[in-house]
Amino acid sequence: MYYEHMTIKRRLFISNLRMIFISFGAFFIAIRITAFLFFDGIRLSREAIERYRSPDTQESHMAIFLLVFAVFIIVISIINNFLTHRMTKQIVKPLEPINEGVRQIKENNFSYRINYNENDEFQPVCDSFNEMAAKLETSTAQKKKDEANRKELIAGISHDLRTPLTSIKGYIEGIEAGVASTSEMREKYLAIIKEKAVNIEHILEHLFLFSKLDMDEFPISMRRSNITLAISDMIEDLIPEYLNKGLLVKLTEINDNYYVNADVLLLRNVIVNILENSVRYKTKDHGHMRIAVTQEDDYILLCLTDDGPGVNPDMLPKLFDIFYRTDPSRSKQGSGLGLAICVKIIERMGGKIYAQLPKTGGLAVMIEMPLLGDET
Repeated sequence: MYYEHMTIKRRLFISNLRMIFISFGAFFIAIRITAFLFFDGIRLSREAIERYRSPDTQESHMAIFLLVFAVFIIVISIINNFLTHRMTKQIVKPLEPINEGVRQIKENNFSYRINYNENDEFQPVCDSFNEMAAKLETSTAQKKKDEANRKELIAGISHDLRTPLTSIKGYIEGIEAGVASTSEMREKYLAIIKEKAVNIEHILEHLFLFSKLDMDEFPISMRRSNITLAISDMIEDLIPEYLNKGLLVKLTEINDNYYVNADVLLLRNVIVNILENSVRYKTKDHGHMRIAVTQEDDYILLCLTDDGPGVNPDMLPKLFDIFYRTDPSRSKQGSGLGLAICVKIIERMGGKIYAQLPKTGGLAVMIEMPLLGDET
């Protein structure tokens, strides 16, 4: 049992050492047998030497010597084959689970893991195999998810473009058919066409931004930024715009100067997307958005909480998926890419974004970003 837990190098060393001792032992025994047969034991008497030199006995003695030597070679060969077979078995045995693992990977079973507990040279090989299998499993799952997202992206964009395009086509046909017979009606139709064209432009802009972020081709300028000052300036600038849209934005908590690595312009894009969602899904004439910036351990937490309808708790993890609109309260028209873009941007900046349901109702979007030390 102790031998089986040795390294391969140590096993080979012990096996070779055994072979040397056995060879010397067998050689010593062959010498003793020869001496006993030819020289009456190990002592070389004059009579024994004279008898060996006798022409009558030399031929028979040589035959006996060759027989003893042949037996010696045979015994050594048998022992060597036995030890070699045993050593080979010890080396080949660990290759069996590795071979099975390779076969499982070949069959796309990336969840397979090699269970190898021996402390020898095969242990790091098995560990490396398991790490490779884990990475392949993760990569394959991500690839399937990306493929599903792309299919959903195509379906969602097709759906979102079809609606305004159908409206544009209908109003143009109405103008051509003379339905808009007065200048006021024509102006109204043209205004609607322009509105629908703006919607299409908005969808395509979001699609372009998402695609660039998804392929890591969108330029991002990471700089050490005073997030306190940046958020304060953003909110001050956005308050009048969203007040006109029926959303009262208020900065409720921001106690200190915090520094993070961020692209402030893209961070503004994230906040605007979240505000647009609150405007789109609010159920009151005047909704409220509370924004707080706090420090939690070694990261900054940016919390944006509205008083909208919220969502079912089971749907929280899906809110940031592309074109997720399962919840009827969030099925109104939009690009369907806003929160997905937010995820891409925040992840590119080394942070993470998720949603929670506050006790006060509505929906809270949480953004975490690594905290930097004070500016020196």
